[in-house]
Amino acid sequence: MIEERRLFEEVGLRIRRLRGAPTDGGARLTQADLAEMVGLERTSITNIERGNQKVSLQVLYRICEALRVPVTDVMPAIAEVQAPAQASLEEFTFASKAVEMTPLVKQALLERLRGS
Repeated sequence: MIEERRLFEEVGLRIRRLRGAPTDGGARLTQADLAEMVGLERTSITNIERGNQKVSLQVLYRICEALRVPVTDVMPAIAEVQAPAQASLEEFTFASKAVEMTPLVKQALLERLRGS
């Protein structure tokens, strides 16, 4: 499953890096420069770069056009924004109480109880 927060943070990070890279003329773009080029406020660019503001596809394309990069340069791979896989839980009963834990924790606990 894709973590929306991680997705927008990664997109923002890539936009910030690309904006900070020197352009053809040798100068880098400021947030204000980029905002003016795409028709946004500077604070919107700040929030997009921090991952605090969702960026629409239209705005994303305008940003990429201003940065002179393909949209694929700001889009992370799915694996980069996926939620970590949930560890499966197993039940362990001790002193008449059932507790759920990961298999690794269960194994370590059993080893400790056996005195290994």
